[in-house]
Amino acid sequence: MDFALNDQQELLKKEARRFLDSEFPKKLVRQLQESELGYSPEIWKKIADLGWLGLVIPEEYGGAGGTLLDLGVLFEEVGKTACPSPLFATMALGVLPLLDEGNEEQKQRLLPRVASGDLILTMALSEPEADYQPKFMTARAQHRNGHFTVTGTKLFVPYAHVADIILAVAATGSVDDAGKGITVFLVSKEAQGIELVPLRTVGQDKQFEVTFNRVQVPPSDMLGAVDGGWAVVEKTLQKATALQCVETVGVMQQELSITAEYTSNRVQFGRPIGSFQAVQHRLADMLTDVEGARWLSYRALSLLSEGLPAQREVAIAKAWVSDACQRVAYSAQHLHGGIGMDLDYDLHFYFEWAKARQLSLGPTPYHLASIEPAIRSK
Repeated sequence: MDFALNDQQELLKKEARRFLDSEFPKKLVRQLQESELGYSPEIWKKIADLGWLGLVIPEEYGGAGGTLLDLGVLFEEVGKTACPSPLFATMALGVLPLLDEGNEEQKQRLLPRVASGDLILTMALSEPEADYQPKFMTARAQHRNGHFTVTGTKLFVPYAHVADIILAVAATGSVDDAGKGITVFLVSKEAQGIELVPLRTVGQDKQFEVTFNRVQVPPSDMLGAVDGGWAVVEKTLQKATALQCVETVGVMQQELSITAEYTSNRVQFGRPIGSFQAVQHRLADMLTDVEGARWLSYRALSLLSEGLPAQREVAIAKAWVSDACQRVAYSAQHLHGGIGMDLDYDLHFYFEWAKARQLSLGPTPYHLASIEPAIRSK
C-alpha cells in the first residue's frame, strides 16, 4: 500500500505546519487551556478562511471536496502542535456523520455554515454505564405530539459549551446487541432543557457531562432513519478513531523530535547524552514505535477514505497506537530526567495528549476484543 502524499497533500501539510507554528505558541496554548472557552474564536475564523473546516465537505455545500486522507494529513500536524480547538469534535464527530447520513435539507442548511466557521458540532454518545455498547444505553427519545422528547445523561462530550448542534444518540425503541433501536438527533443549543457540567480531563481539553431534560426535537432533525442510528455511530467511530490515531502519531513524532534535540544538547560527563549507546537505543525504540503507529494508522485511514471495510484495521491501529504512544511518552520523560516534569517545558503538553488519546474512543482491551473474532473468521 502506497502512503506517499500527493502534491496537494504535501502543500496542505506544509501550510498547516507553518500556520499552526505561528498561531499556537505554547504561551497561547497555556492561556487557552486555562480559559473558559478553551479555544480562540479569532484563530477559528482563520482556520475557516484557510478552508480546513470545509476540507472534506463537497463543493456544492461550500467545501473543498477533499478526502478523509486529506483530513488525516491535517490532524497529524494538529497533533504535533497539541493546540486546543473544537476541530476534532466538529469534523470527526459532526461533519462526517452528516455527510454519511444527513438528508439534502440538513446538508444544505448546516454544512456551508460549518465550512465558513459559523457552526460548531459535537456528538453526545458515552454514558455513565455505557460507552460503545448500545444495549446498555439509557438515554431515550419518545415520539409524542409530533416531536421527539430526549431524556438522559451523556459524558465526555467535547466542546459541548460552544457547540451549536449536539448529535445526541438515544434509544427510540427496544435496543438489541446490534444497535437496532438507536436513533441520532441534531439537538440545537437553543433547545430548552440542556444542562452542562464541565469535567476535569487529563488532556486539559474541554469536555462536559450533558443532561437532556425532556429536550424536544422535531422529526426533521433526526439523522438517518428512526431506530437505525447505530449504523451512523459505528461508521463515525471508525473514521474518528482512525483520524485520532493519525493525530496521535503527530503527538508521538513531536515527543521524539523534542527528545532527540534535548539529548543532542544535554552534556554529561563531557559529551552529549545522545552519544551514549543506551540513549541511542531508547531513541531508536521511540522511532520504531512512531513509524509502526504511522503505518497502521494511515493504512486504516486509506481504506476508509476509499470506502472499503476497515473495522479490523482500525481496531489494530488503535490497539497498537494506544500502547505505543505511552511507550514513547515514558521514554521521552525518562531521557529528559527532571525537566520533563516541568510545566514550563513543552514536553508535558504531549504527555497529556498521549494519555488522553490512549483512553479516548476505546482503550486497548476494547479494540483487542474486536480483533479476535476477525481472526477466527479468516
